[in-house]
Amino acid sequence: MSRDMEYGIFLPVGSGGWIPSTTTPELDGSYAYNKKVTQLSEQLGFDFTLSQAVWRGYGGPSRHFDDNLESLSTSAGLAEATERIGVWSTVNTALLHPAVASKMVATASQISGGRTGLNIVAGGNRVSENQMGLGAGLDNVDKYRKAREWVEVIRALWTQDSVDYDGEFFTLEDCQSSPKPLGGPPPMICAAISDIGMRFTAEMLQGCMFEGTSRDAMVQLGQRAKQIASEVGSDLKNHCIFMVIPGETDADALRRVELYDQGRDVEAMTKLVYEFGRTARDPKSLEQVRSEWTGSTAISTGTLAGSPDTIAEQLADIIEAGQIDSAIFIMPDFIGDLTIIGEEIVPRLTAGGYPGRAFSQNDRTGAVNQ
Repeated sequence: MSRDMEYGIFLPVGSGGWIPSTTTPELDGSYAYNKKVTQLSEQLGFDFTLSQAVWRGYGGPSRHFDDNLESLSTSAGLAEATERIGVWSTVNTALLHPAVASKMVATASQISGGRTGLNIVAGGNRVSENQMGLGAGLDNVDKYRKAREWVEVIRALWTQDSVDYDGEFFTLEDCQSSPKPLGGPPPMICAAISDIGMRFTAEMLQGCMFEGTSRDAMVQLGQRAKQIASEVGSDLKNHCIFMVIPGETDADALRRVELYDQGRDVEAMTKLVYEFGRTARDPKSLEQVRSEWTGSTAISTGTLAGSPDTIAEQLADIIEAGQIDSAIFIMPDFIGDLTIIGEEIVPRLTAGGYPGRAFSQNDRTGAVNQ
């Protein structure tokens, strides 16, 4: 069995990193740190980095995401600081007009020499949007209708000299946007786990991104995305986010998991779940969510923890069964853990039949048993 892959890094542009805990390695979310991580990712051979778009943090002792870099400008800066690696950014379709985004992405394309890509957030955090007076009253169906128009408009602006558009959410008259992105419109993906979200990505974009809560959940999401893509005649790529916690042995990695969970930030976890659980029609109260999540773990149940051999074997299983085309890694330590993933785990996958474009077979340290 074999499958050509792309390997990416989801950058820690938010303070506290990806785990709401006070006992994880300190991550300040600064540009200086993310520049260092991106340059290391390029040196190790990763295909791309991706930064998120967050406009409101979750507080707590860990200050989870309280500081968060803006994604488009971050990626433009990182493009200037690198030579080969892809620099992908994220845009909320509810917050940024497609005519403004089209110019910003085209500028980043020039800076990077065409190494840009775009992650579309169609649903997102309603509390974050509503603090700006945007997105109120729109349910998921409305949000995806708006995102569909957003994509139609930005693609038209990237390919046409002048755009007239009369939609439900956007109206453009003789709208112009030049220069165009180098090499044509950059690839676009969207994080989606619902059928409506996956259908939107299959019909409008090039990739569907998801993170499962277990091995079976990731496999089911991957298979479902491919099924929907087949129904609409799309060559959709699956991008799966993996939280990886490596150790010299499985026991070492599990000790790290226990340490991070001991420092779990219940306040930040509660706010995160509460805000993402809100709907246009309404919600559980904050206290209800707090009572439900007080005993929960800080570490995602979909986390892969173990030795490089163990993690590589688990990844190979999920990649094959879930028809995964791209693995996007997050981790507690974006220097030490990133080095292990790049030097020990991905080479094992490459040798085992899951090569990344930028990882050479000569770099392998061992093959995954297939």
